Amino acid sequence: MTTLPELVPPRDPALSASWRELRRLVRRRQPDLPLAMALVTDGSDSTTAEVLRDAGVAVVGLLAPEPLESLAWAAEAGVPRAYADLLALLSDDIEAVCVETPPPGSDIVARRAAEIGLHVLLAGPATAEAETLRAVADLAEEADLAHVVALDGRAWPAAIHVAATVPSLGRLTQMTVVGAPTGPAGRVEIIDLAMRWCGEILAVCADPAAMPAATLTPDAPVTLALLSASGATVLINERMGGNLDTATITVCGDAGRIVVQGRRVRRQDDAGVRDLLMPTPPTARPGLMEATYDVVRATELDDARLVRGATFHDLLTANRLIAAAGTSHQRGGWVEL
Repeated sequence: MTTLPELVPPRDPALSASWRELRRLVRRRQPDLPLAMALVTDGSDSTTAEVLRDAGVAVVGLLAPEPLESLAWAAEAGVPRAYADLLALLSDDIEAVCVETPPPGSDIVARRAAEIGLHVLLAGPATAEAETLRAVADLAEEADLAHVVALDGRAWPAAIHVAATVPSLGRLTQMTVVGAPTGPAGRVEIIDLAMRWCGEILAVCADPAAMPAATLTPDAPVTLALLSASGATVLINERMGGNLDTATITVCGDAGRIVVQGRRVRRQDDAGVRDLLMPTPPTARPGLMEATYDVVRATELDDARLVRGATFHDLLTANRLIAAAGTSHQRGGWVEL
């Protein structure tokens, strides 16, 4: 039988601030005390609350675009409290907020949450305003709060393996991606991988006439090119319906190369060709689970420096590269960062 959630009204914000201070003191004696988190959602994915719980979070409240939706969706997700508006959420007894709404709503929630002392978790790379990303990161770091962005590439076993083995490839010369996901979120994922594997990106090109290569295969035109500080070029083919698990990614160095196809990682060098099968992710949304683990870890140990995944700084950098790609596509040629 479904229990009807309580519709929580706004109250004095000082009460929730006092509750968080007390919670922090209690956690020093009980470090495994569950993290109390509220979910702000547009209803685009009904699995979010369950993924948060699987990562060790107590999802205590839910805010939807309308009060009746808050009640209905909270009931469906098994969340005990629902909010009529953002003020009610911000004055509730919570320690963190998970934001799963598109901008500009996500920008407003993230900034207001950081201002009052809440850890902030973005369920995906949806926040686009550079000013908000910088403001949230600054506010969070001043108050020792976590600011985390869920990216599947950060939790992808193959990506973690490649990041650890790239140095053994020697000087990197090229990275190619066939079948990358399209759209801003897909570009954030691929750009984040390129920066982690190849280092700082110096220039971007989204102009077909200026590409260093027009195609990667006969049916895979290059849609985005990057130049890294190491001198390696990154050539990316984006495809409708593409994703990390189905893309073919090749990283070449002067001492060998690695080819990633889903769970399969193949290495070729002077010693021959070796295949490795990576483990299956524990959930369909591994990025969200790993990002939640980060917030839980930072809360339990009261140290936001323990965050190992993507932060608002990483999203800010990726968005800056995406904006430069847009400029390249409109004006032509390469755009330097």
